[in-house]
Order: sequence, then C-alpha cells, then structure tokens
Amino acid sequence: MFLVMMVVMVWSKGQIYHVGDLYTAPNGSKGIVFYVRPDGGGWAVALNDIAGNRVWGDNYLDVPEIQNLGYDPTAWSNYHFPLQALADTAGYGNTMAILNSPQTIIQTAAHSVDFSNGWYLPSIGQLCMIYAQKPFIENPLIDAGGSMLNEDLYSTYWSSSELNESSAWTMNFSAPNPASGFVYSHSGEVIPEGKHTHHHVRAVYSFPPPGNYYDTNLTYVWNTGATEPHFQDAPLQNTSYSVTATNTYGCTNSAEGAIIVLYNEPQILYDTICQGAAYNHCGFTLSAEETADSAEIVLSRIVSAGACESEITLFLTVRPHDTVYLEQSAVQFFVWNGVTYQESGIYTQHFNNQHGCDSIVILTLTINDSVNPNPDTTVIVESDSLVIYLPNTITPSSIDGRNDCFYLPEAYHSLISDFEIRVFNRWGEQIFYSTDKNFRWYGEYKGKTFYDTVYNYLICYHDSRGKPYLLRGIITVL
Repeated sequence: MFLVMMVVMVWSKGQIYHVGDLYTAPNGSKGIVFYVRPDGGGWAVALNDIAGNRVWGDNYLDVPEIQNLGYDPTAWSNYHFPLQALADTAGYGNTMAILNSPQTIIQTAAHSVDFSNGWYLPSIGQLCMIYAQKPFIENPLIDAGGSMLNEDLYSTYWSSSELNESSAWTMNFSAPNPASGFVYSHSGEVIPEGKHTHHHVRAVYSFPPPGNYYDTNLTYVWNTGATEPHFQDAPLQNTSYSVTATNTYGCTNSAEGAIIVLYNEPQILYDTICQGAAYNHCGFTLSAEETADSAEIVLSRIVSAGACESEITLFLTVRPHDTVYLEQSAVQFFVWNGVTYQESGIYTQHFNNQHGCDSIVILTLTINDSVNPNPDTTVIVESDSLVIYLPNTITPSSIDGRNDCFYLPEAYHSLISDFEIRVFNRWGEQIFYSTDKNFRWYGEYKGKTFYDTVYNYLICYHDSRGKPYLLRGIITVL
C-alpha cells in the first residue's frame, strides 16, 4: 500500500515538525504530531476525544470501497488475523468511503469527525503508531490543553479499518490493572468489535511536507470532495486526482495528476484466448503460431518501477474451436438461423461458442414432401408409428401474436403418455425441461430470450400401445 500526498503548491512555506510538536490546521484546530515521514509530512492526533462513544456503523454493512482486512472465511477461527490490518494506514480514504456508504445510522464514528476540515477516523495502523508514541505525546497533549487517550478497563478506540460486514478493528489503550480479576483485553491489543457496539473516537490529521507551498487565501475543491489545500490518500489502484483553486475575485485554475500504484508481492493473472489468435495484453505477447494448440500457457515476467519489483504470472487458457454435427428432418422447408432451406443436403454455418471462439455447425438436412395439412387438429399415422409434427421456428418477438412459443399441439395429448421434453443450447447445456404436455417455451433462458439462436430439443414419449419414441429436432428463435 502506498501513501500519497497531494498538495497545491503556491505560496506560504510550512515548518518542520517532530513527534510531540503542536500542529495547527488551517481552520485553527490543533493536534499533536505522532508520526513524521522522511519528506517531512506526517500525522497529528486531536487534542481530545469526540464527545460520547459512537458505533462504527450499521451492523452487517460491508463497505464496498474498503478492503476487508484480516478476514479469512475458510479459516477455523477467522477473527484473529490482524497482520494485514496492521499495515493499513489509509485512514483518510477509509473515512471517505464510510461517509459515502449507504449508512442508516448517521451519527457514527466516521460521521463525528470534522472531515470537511481535514480530520478523519484513523486506520488501525495509525492507531498502533499513536499507541507506540504514547510516551512522547502524553505530556504535549496535556500541555496543549488536551487529554490523554482513555485508559479505563474497556477503553478501546474505533479505527476506520473494516474486518468484515459485521465487525471493524479497535485498539485498546487501557492501562494494566493487576488488581482486577477480569481482563477484557490487554493494553495495546488490536481487537475486532461488532459495528453496533460503542467505543471511543479520536480523530487524526494529515499535514504536508515543509517544502510544499499553498495560498491559504484561495479556496480548493478536489475531485475527492476534499476542500483543504492538501490531503493524504492511500489508493489501492491507479487513481487520478484533480483540484480547482479559486481566488477572491472568482478566477479559477485547475491541475491534475495520476498516481500509479505498484505492488511488491507477486501478481497472478488469468485470461482466455481462442485457438490460433494472437495475444497482446498485460505486457505479454504471443503470436498466432504460439496459440495454435489448445492448452494452458504459463508466462512470467518481472516488473520494476523505482523501489518496487513484482513478478507477474499469466495463466492463459487457449480455447479450441468447436465442430458440432446435427441431423434434422423437415416438411417442404427448414429455417435455420434466418436462412430457408428447401432441399435435402449438408449445410454449414459458423457461430461463436461460449468462449467467443468460432464454431462450425454441420447440419445434415432431410426435406420431406408430405405435408401435415393442419397439425393443430390432425394426427398423421404412418403404418404402426405415431408421427409428431412440430414447428422448427418460433417468433416470440413478433407483435402479431402468432407462432410465439414452442408447444405440443393439443391433438396429440390423448394419444401419447410418459411425455418429457428437453431443450439444449449449442454447447449441450440443458436450458428447459418439462413433463407437461401443455408446456409453452418462448425461447427464454434465465429470464431472457435470445433471438436468432438455434436450439436442439429431445422429446421422449410412448404411444397408446406403450411403444417408446425418441424425437430429436432443432428449433430456431427469431
């Protein structure tokens, strides 16, 4: 995780701060410095707690913009994995995400801080730094008219770091009490607490490096919603920032910049390509000859930028082309994917399979000259066989109300038994099944109708003498 300082550089020069110094924010609010970065920027903790204990937020509200830290749903005990949480120092970004979440409880820990003036709910990593610096900030807090962090038995402080949908991380500042027969938690311990419980809140502030300049007579509006001249953020992905400054005469000027986020840990990528296609993504390049065979290709490369170096591994699945063979009989003509065929023969069409790769469908078509004059009322019996005539095309998108669905004409109902129908898509997946002779299928799958699509169907039934039949066919949805 990378900490980013965005500053409008204009006029007044800041001073150099050390741990324990008193910091005064642009609006006059004060805090004690508890951390200074090598560039001179850092963090200050507020002089006093927010009045009244607060809840973190709605119970079972998983804030989508905040990464769940330390939660492993597959572990035997998924609450005691704080190592990932301790690395979180993105208090400003966490607070902004909480404020933008669909909270129904308004007066939460994050809502109680003066966010519009730059104060925010610290992350658990920042609270750990405050605890580590207690010996150096205790007296300065008192000297500045503030108060120490609460050290009572149950004195835990909310962080802005989320454990999961029902809990967030807290830090215990309680002093050891050997006389107590019950120890709720130990001083300095990181503890997950339910979001609906009440705990202390103390805000922190980010100040800029001393080499940055800004004009306090200007007003600033960032694309994050911040209105102070400078702020800190810890983006988890590449992020663009922009700011507009306005003077007292209403004149404005804007600036923008992009932060590229790099990771030291190995990265694993997964992708899919069609057989025989060139590949050029994510910094990996393969020719069509190198993907001629369907297989899984594993590639790795090292990416370096500044002090960051990461190994990226790509697992590339090469999908084959599909060839599907079908047989179909029809009376006088057959409509397939919008094309009408009137003669028997072998026909070929190209489709995309489920991976987006070209597929070839080869159809062996038999056209019969005999016509069922009224398939809704007449049953044709040839020798000792019961022949069922069904349409090969339906048009559920038409507005004439005709031929909207695939169904079994009522004239057949009394002549057959043990009826069942199955409809399959071109990849062999069953998308419709019924044992009801009054079934109606409008070409839908998972609540959606796919037009200009060919489906296979399989019908099993017995005639009045118990003779079994198996009928295969194709139905086109136009």
